[in-house]
Amino acid sequence: MINFRPFEAADCTQLLAHLNDERVTRYITASIPQPYQPADAQWWVDVGSQLHHIKAIEFDGIFVGCISANVGNFEYNRSAELGYWLAPQYWNRGIATQAVNEFSQLLFTTTNIVRLFVSVVAENVASIRVLENNGFSHEGLLRNASYKNGQFFDEVILSRISQHKEE
Repeated sequence: MINFRPFEAADCTQLLAHLNDERVTRYITASIPQPYQPADAQWWVDVGSQLHHIKAIEFDGIFVGCISANVGNFEYNRSAELGYWLAPQYWNRGIATQAVNEFSQLLFTTTNIVRLFVSVVAENVASIRVLENNGFSHEGLLRNASYKNGQFFDEVILSRISQHKEE
């Protein structure tokens, strides 16, 4: 069973372990410092995780990942970029699929967000599959869209539109 909750100081040790694991950070944003230091984890708990719709993901009471939605500005204020990561030992268990589904529904029913979108490294087929399983549709391919660790990556844009919102 999964649960969403705010980050807490007790998560710092696991944040360090997970965000220093190349399997976790390979395709996620380069804005996460590498190597990930104790001060980075403390900043995340105290400040960073308070900035947007950001939650820790728990599975059976254990902190296993993060999910977030960054709402756009101005004319994009009804749209949000979804992001998530999961500790590798919890991959291929349906946790990410369930977390994306439940978080999307939570956002659609408790905020004025009508569109969620994700930019996923094209090589990250597991994440693309999670999104497709949650009703996200392909919108396009951005060639050489990101650059990380000396390598360019194509990015797939996927989105999901709320079926519950009126115009």
